[in-house]
Amino acid sequence: MARREKAYRRLPGREAGLLSYSRLWLGPDHLLLVRTTGFSEEYKRFYFRDIQAIVARRTDLREILSAIVAFATVVFGVMAVFTDSGWRGFFIVLSAISVVALLANWLRGPTCVCHIRTAVQTEELSPLKRFRATRRFIERLRPNIEKAQGLLAPELLQPKSPGVATASSEAVPQPASDSEQPSPAPGP
Repeated sequence: MARREKAYRRLPGREAGLLSYSRLWLGPDHLLLVRTTGFSEEYKRFYFRDIQAIVARRTDLREILSAIVAFATVVFGVMAVFTDSGWRGFFIVLSAISVVALLANWLRGPTCVCHIRTAVQTEELSPLKRFRATRRFIERLRPNIEKAQGLLAPELLQPKSPGVATASSEAVPQPASDSEQPSPAPGP
């Protein structure tokens, strides 16, 4: 018996909030973004033939979170040193948890915000918060986009020099001189 292929495959990245959840799924001819909030779900499809760009921009969220957790670690460590023995164990545990959270944040890698662009919209892909997951996501999507749109010519990826972008002076039409311009029609 032939094994049946799944219609959707889960892609890297996820976002989970207090009352919401987002995931990305790979369909046969599209990318599906699913946002669940409470008792409702929102679906957005991005067909591979319509995708113009996927843009990832680095953010400072990892450094900000690390600073906050490092500060909490220092506070809990100081509290463990200067409190009586009854609370010392509690603050040591909190300090250890903070150190583990700090290491986990750094090991997960740099943070980013990712957008997908089509001809009619630019949408944030909220499940993609780390560069590592974003790279895996793009590598998973690339063959499908190339299959739908064809390969991008390598010369289109090269930056253009300023001389190529401007037209030569012979090709640019020159304004007519004063003697060649028609005189205005007399008024009533």
